[in-house]
Amino acid sequence: MSFYEYWIGKDINLKQLWDDYERGTGYMDKYKATQVHLIQFTFKEQPARLPLFNLEAVLKTMKAYFHEMKVLSLSQEEYNEAGPLFVYEINRGSAIWSFLGSLRHLVLFGTTLADEQLKNLMLDNKIKGLDILDKKLGILKKYFGDSVNSTDFHNFLSANKQEDLQVAVNKLLSQGIEKVEISQEPFAGDIDKTKKSLIDIKKELQK
Repeated sequence: MSFYEYWIGKDINLKQLWDDYERGTGYMDKYKATQVHLIQFTFKEQPARLPLFNLEAVLKTMKAYFHEMKVLSLSQEEYNEAGPLFVYEINRGSAIWSFLGSLRHLVLFGTTLADEQLKNLMLDNKIKGLDILDKKLGILKKYFGDSVNSTDFHNFLSANKQEDLQVAVNKLLSQGIEKVEISQEPFAGDIDKTKKSLIDIKKELQK
C-alpha cells in the first residue's frame, strides 16, 4: 500500500477490493459454525479534534498479529480449522476496538498484548520464564478453563517471529493499551449481554 493509497485513497484497486470481499463467503460460513467470544481493547484516547486516525495501521497490525500467532502456535490441521479475527466495532470516540473470535485463540492473542512480562517473552522468541508463564496461565484458567491452551503459549512464545512483526507490535503497544477484556460468555447476537461477562485480563494478570 502506497502512502497516497493509505491516506487519501489514490489508486486503490476497487475491483480487487470488492472481489476479495465477495470471495470471503467461506470465512462467513466459518464464523457461523464457530462459537465466538468478544475481545475488547481500550486504547489511550486520542484527541478527537485531530484529523489523523490510526485506523488502518492498528487494524492491519491486529489482524496480521492474530494470523501469525495462529501460524506459529497451531499445527497445520488446527490452523486450517481456525477462523480469523472478525471486526465487530471500532469506536474512535472512546478508543475501544471490539473483535470476535474463537476463545482459545483470543486468550493467547489478548494475553500477549495485555501483559508486559509475556509481551517481552514473546518478543524474545524464547521461553526463559516458565514460572512466570505458569502463574499467568493459572490466573487465566480460573476464568476461561480449558480454552487456555498451554501448548499454544509455549509454541508461540518460543517460535521465531519476523522482525517486521515485532516492530509493528511494539508500535501497536505504543498506542497505549489500557484494557484488554475477553468475554466469558460466547457472543450469540446480544452484544450488551456478552459485554456483561467481560474479564479485564490486563488487570487480573497484574495482581
